[in-house]
Amino acid sequence: MDTVIIKIYGPRKFRFTKKSWFLPELKSRKYSELSETEKKSKRPYLQRFVFRPPTEHKVPVRVQVYEIVSIESKEVLYVLELEFSVPKLLYGNSLQEVGEGHREVVFDRLKSCLVEVGIFIGETEIIAEARVGAIHFCKNIPLPQEIQMQDILAKLALTDISKATDVTETEFKRGQVLHIYSGTVERVFYDKIADSMRPKVKRKDKGPISSERIIVDRYNLDKREVFRYEYRLKKTQTVMRDVNKALEREPKTYVAFKDVFTPGLCRKMILASWRVLLQKPGNQLALLGSAPDSNLLAYICSEAGKGKRNGHSLNTALISYGIIRAIQDYGVKQLRKTIFSTWSEDHSERVTKKIQAAAELNTRLPYLDSISFIDSHMEKSGLISLASLENGI
Repeated sequence: MDTVIIKIYGPRKFRFTKKSWFLPELKSRKYSELSETEKKSKRPYLQRFVFRPPTEHKVPVRVQVYEIVSIESKEVLYVLELEFSVPKLLYGNSLQEVGEGHREVVFDRLKSCLVEVGIFIGETEIIAEARVGAIHFCKNIPLPQEIQMQDILAKLALTDISKATDVTETEFKRGQVLHIYSGTVERVFYDKIADSMRPKVKRKDKGPISSERIIVDRYNLDKREVFRYEYRLKKTQTVMRDVNKALEREPKTYVAFKDVFTPGLCRKMILASWRVLLQKPGNQLALLGSAPDSNLLAYICSEAGKGKRNGHSLNTALISYGIIRAIQDYGVKQLRKTIFSTWSEDHSERVTKKIQAAAELNTRLPYLDSISFIDSHMEKSGLISLASLENGI
């Protein structure tokens, strides 16, 4: 995992000794001090206080406090929101990975880090029970020299998951980053090493990066490529839906910070979100590996002809071959866009069925070597550590 946002709901769970370090300065109020308009407010919060400590007291945690009013109980409540990168909290970089076994050390480090700037949280259990408002599940996969990151991204850019999730935008920047936006869920693919060497305005990782660059220099990683996949759940409801499904719980159950350290959860979330992309028929064709003797047409004709060798099977073979070549040249989305710019979308299921038929003819073919390599490493539960970096990852 990487970035998380957790929320701790008062009262009497946290206190501050540096209230003047908040903008505006943090001042608590009683319900009787509110205006009549504030008492009836239906806004998510009345005030937001952003923690801005002096430069010499910077901490790797973004802190905000929200003042909210409960109309039912007629009281003013305060919510402490903490946003941080879990691996950067522990190591100062996100090349090294954090998993379920780091639960207690993460809780302790977070608590001690906040104490340093005058933010005191009661028992550690308060952190454990904090509600998760957003979380990024991540995986770093070092690539061998024969597999190029740019080639992987170029192939993944040909895929389409808009029928599996509500895709709002796909961003493919200069062959270096593939970012798929789908409302409150995002999938991001990029080279972790190259990203750490870019200016902040061009990075996908917007957090502090100096320690990461030291790691890159120390272990001579500047000539290496590390495939980085991030599955970002950006809202509380999305976290509840996806994490509770993985944990086989009721979908409306609040997800506590301790829940994301459940054994096997991170791997399960990463693998499931990756497989949604791979298992769509059109995407299978986009990521298709080589046919026997590198003769795809002969292979398709052979597969189609295993049943009745008639005009129908011949049409299936020729149509399937054309669909595969079009997808591998232009991508799944562009194929559909081109077809429906001429023909009506009223019966778009016909195109879907043709793509499905093409995929069924090629079920015995492997994925591209690069995609198979990534898929096999998604299966593994090991984490990149300082030891693995010393051994040349």
